[in-house]
Amino acid sequence: MDVSKIPGIKICLYFVYTLLFVVTIQFPFFWDTIQLGSRHAHFFLSNNFSSIILPNEIDSGHIPFLGFYLGLFWKIFGKSLFVSHLAMLPFVIGIVHQSIRLTQRLFSTQWQIMAAAVLLCDATLLAQCTLVSPDVLLVFFFLLALNSYFSGNRIWLSLSLSGLVLVSMRGMMCVAAIFTMEVLLYILDAKVYFSISTIKNIYKIFKSYIPCIIIVIGFMGWHYYKTGWIGYHKNMPWYPLFETVKGWGIVRNCFILVWRIMDFGRVFLWIAAIFCVFHYLKNKPTFTREFKVLLILTGCLFVALSHAVIFHKNLSCHRYLLPIFLSFALLVTYYVLEIWNSKNVKHIFLWIVLIGSLSGNFWVYPDKIAKGWDATLAYIPYFHLRSEMMDFMAKNNINITETGSLFPNEGHLENIDLSGNFSGFHECDLAKDKYVFYSNIYNGFTDDQLIELKNHWTIVKELTSVQVKIILYKSPVFNE
Repeated sequence: MDVSKIPGIKICLYFVYTLLFVVTIQFPFFWDTIQLGSRHAHFFLSNNFSSIILPNEIDSGHIPFLGFYLGLFWKIFGKSLFVSHLAMLPFVIGIVHQSIRLTQRLFSTQWQIMAAAVLLCDATLLAQCTLVSPDVLLVFFFLLALNSYFSGNRIWLSLSLSGLVLVSMRGMMCVAAIFTMEVLLYILDAKVYFSISTIKNIYKIFKSYIPCIIIVIGFMGWHYYKTGWIGYHKNMPWYPLFETVKGWGIVRNCFILVWRIMDFGRVFLWIAAIFCVFHYLKNKPTFTREFKVLLILTGCLFVALSHAVIFHKNLSCHRYLLPIFLSFALLVTYYVLEIWNSKNVKHIFLWIVLIGSLSGNFWVYPDKIAKGWDATLAYIPYFHLRSEMMDFMAKNNINITETGSLFPNEGHLENIDLSGNFSGFHECDLAKDKYVFYSNIYNGFTDDQLIELKNHWTIVKELTSVQVKIILYKSPVFNE
């Protein structure tokens, strides 16, 4: 199956991502993008970009590049959901383009496009590319950095590294991982651990990192001067997420980390990886330099990005691990397609991984198990149902101010759907609320709350589509 001879495969990859973009182009802000996109952009626009330091209630400690960029788009083209998604289009298409370029550099001609398809069918990547998300920018700059490294273009590498640090602190961690990978590879190639020559050559590597280091030091220094903190502090709204854990907390987080990296269809890649290990132990094939790069890079990324998941209370979102997902997918795919000799194995691997990865968009757990709804396309029916339910509330004079809900549906509607409506749902309190706007999208409901709603509250209206449901409940206290 020489897919290089099949016309349209490459175009199909662009088409799928463009189609997803078109389908979701009017979707409101969702999950963390409400803050990292909408609220940040609103701040910059309302303050005419006079300061890069955000108010404490929305300051995550990152360089707020996405909010600044989005605010500029709003200022030039007008504030709307269409414009917000349009601002992401160059990066979405760029991800497809960089993926194809990367696989063209790493894989034999007959496997290049299918390898790109494996990379691009990751459920979390697909979902993030439908959102106004900083991780779209992060993935684009990450792939650009890998392409620049493999092509030997240090200028573009430096630019892509600067883009990574502008996006988020995880971008900074990716930069650290890439630098560590470069140094380890040089030491392994040179087989000299310390010498004047080693120091000089490591400095040559380091020069490409100077611009992004200047950006980080400049912003962090200014941020500390204006706020007195870097990273996070006890008075920020989401500080509980950053609380460190010990003992069984670490063990629990290790299990969550394993779950995250295998979730939403990625388990098939890990099964393939196990077979690759057995194949290596039996056959001892020679590793190419490209494989060594991917192996060391994956290890460095795992160390850099898993630390926050393991040692903090609740920093385990799927999107936080996207660079690991992509690097690992490249690593396993490269071994099967370029090192394993059996064509039958290659064909079986490709179809199982492609179908398995896409199946991840249909993985929905029971209501009492939290799910990363921004990490799978399963969320797509939500906004249509939400709009239909809100229309029902308006027609039946059910006031939003009497209705509780939870993240990501609480707060000003303006920040979610740019409607100009500054009313909104408040945080649900079953002891006080007359109505509760519930969806299985919302992970914040406790088991006790779910039981109470199901057993004691009245269902006013229920809407379902595919795997998403929204229920409007009425309190028994207010039932006539």
